[in-house]
Amino acid sequence: MLGGRAVSRLRAGWWAGLSTARAVTAAAVAVAVAAAAVVVAVVATSGGGAGDGPAARAAVQDGINGTLPPVGHPQRGGTITVGQVAGQVPVDIFPLPGQSSCTTPTLNFIQAQYIPLYAGPQGARPAINERLSAAEPPVYSDGDRTVTITLKRGLRWSDGAPVNASDVIFYIDLLKAALSISALNWCQYSAGGFPANVASVSARGARTVVLRLRQAVNPGWFTSNQLQDMGAGVYPLPSQAWNVDSPNGPHVTDWATSPAAALRIYDYLSAQGRDPASFTSDPFWRVVDGPFRLHSFDASSGAYELVPNARYGLRPRARVRAVAVRTYRNPGAVLAALRAGRLEIAALDPSTQIAAIAGLRRRGFSVFGGPGWGWFGAVINFQDASNDFKAVIAQGYIRGALAQLVDQGQIISRVYHGWAVAAYGPVPSAPRSPYLATAAAAPPWPYDPARAVASLKAHGWRVRPGGRTTCARPGSGPHDCGAGIPSGTPISFTWANLASSVSPVGIRESRIFAAAARRYAGVDIRFLTGSFSTLTADYNDQNPAARAYINDWGMNNFGGALTDYYPTQEGLLGTGGSLNLGGYSSGRAQRLMAASISQPGDGAINREAAYFSHALPILYLPDQDWIMAVSAKVGGPAAAFMAMTQQQYEFQLLYSLGHG
Repeated sequence: MLGGRAVSRLRAGWWAGLSTARAVTAAAVAVAVAAAAVVVAVVATSGGGAGDGPAARAAVQDGINGTLPPVGHPQRGGTITVGQVAGQVPVDIFPLPGQSSCTTPTLNFIQAQYIPLYAGPQGARPAINERLSAAEPPVYSDGDRTVTITLKRGLRWSDGAPVNASDVIFYIDLLKAALSISALNWCQYSAGGFPANVASVSARGARTVVLRLRQAVNPGWFTSNQLQDMGAGVYPLPSQAWNVDSPNGPHVTDWATSPAAALRIYDYLSAQGRDPASFTSDPFWRVVDGPFRLHSFDASSGAYELVPNARYGLRPRARVRAVAVRTYRNPGAVLAALRAGRLEIAALDPSTQIAAIAGLRRRGFSVFGGPGWGWFGAVINFQDASNDFKAVIAQGYIRGALAQLVDQGQIISRVYHGWAVAAYGPVPSAPRSPYLATAAAAPPWPYDPARAVASLKAHGWRVRPGGRTTCARPGSGPHDCGAGIPSGTPISFTWANLASSVSPVGIRESRIFAAAARRYAGVDIRFLTGSFSTLTADYNDQNPAARAYINDWGMNNFGGALTDYYPTQEGLLGTGGSLNLGGYSSGRAQRLMAASISQPGDGAINREAAYFSHALPILYLPDQDWIMAVSAKVGGPAAAFMAMTQQQYEFQLLYSLGHG
């Protein structure tokens, strides 16, 4: 199934709803954050990997479980059928998606028809895929204040017009106009980010665009998190065909010099783009440059069919006759369609469909999965005053001791049966990051209950294993409990989980931790459950409307966050940030994040990631797999299948193997 992606946003369980974009203000969080991504697999692997050779080694390094489908011998023709669940279908066709349109089904739908300026991922790796991008790698100059972007040769729109520099500028001008009205008009908006950090845009010849920035940037951050942004970044738009503001109206030619004209165009196109009835009837959407064009769309169910775009300028061109995405009422119906041979590709619901994996494999399906880029874990509420918790959790040694009580190996084995990877900070141990050499492989706080207990005792706590540990030596000295912690204070807090109907694995992993915390260190943890909207809106220190609940929770295991490829946590852990649910604030963290964005090289982002892994603003938990089933009828390069574990579908790379 095409599931929910969140981009530098929150993610939760399978049933939590579709992903939405980055919330833009604290007040907007309650309505803007409804992100969903994955409940992870709880299936034992049967061993094996991706086969032999470089692809196999890459798959192992990127945390791929199971066996990837074979490359095979491609044949032309045939239709690949893909399953999606009702409620998780495309809702927009305009490649400038707003908050409500920033979902995995919508972004995959758009990318099948339009070439992003910079595509990604690269297999499962969080990196730009130059092969599938509209532009050559950007060139940074003037102390990383100028970005020169050159479009590839030979790109054309389906009406025959060349893809040129004006098409990129057209997108940026429409984007500026849209954001002048509302930050909700672009799902990747972040205050001070693109396009506000661009001082000027100009064309240099037919294929080159020059961006002059307001300040120096880290090139990796600007390319991966501003221009690319996981499928919701910059797209060339057909300026010669879409510069209209009414049906059958005259072409608007002053969009580049008149913000009002650009806004009229944006308003018209965005309204049409959100109307599924117009997807096949409106001539605008027939002008594409991507590998496919839309052949049919069922406005009532969201099912659709794509056929190859003969003018697609990149290679390879699609070799299938069509890709048919079919809608089913629930995951059970998708599974039934897989078993019956009516589907070739679908994601599995790991909460309910683990027992079906062996049968699917016997039917010739390859079943594989891999962790998403980002983190899962329990957000710590640094403002919870109940039981003086905010004073307790402000102590770094307390957070370290709690991390030493998280047995990630046991959680991966018992809860996820091997289909997850360890994560000790904001960067999981897989997939590999091109920006972090160590990829956070070594835990700064490894599981060690004895050391956790010793640390608590050394800081003045009377530890009662299986009972209730309390502060025996109040004070702020090096061997005291810490500032603001009265004598007799327990280490006690409420842990919030999603309901088991949404994420049963979340409850199971948190109970494994709580049992160890009480058994070894006398930590008292109480549980409550709530919906995803409750856990991300009501239990959110940045939401003014949630002040009434600020003392109701100490940790919040709503899921985690899918992050941009360059792994700065600026949008998630920055002081006052709209997605900083726990109210974490650190001057040193602010300086490190600012350096990660502005300084060249990878040193700054390495220092930032190392800091968060040690400082623990979040109690990090294993990063869970996204599981796919692919029929033996489908072949393709290993990278295309590995990209599926990042909820990315590169249908132009797949083909029929001639099995019917």
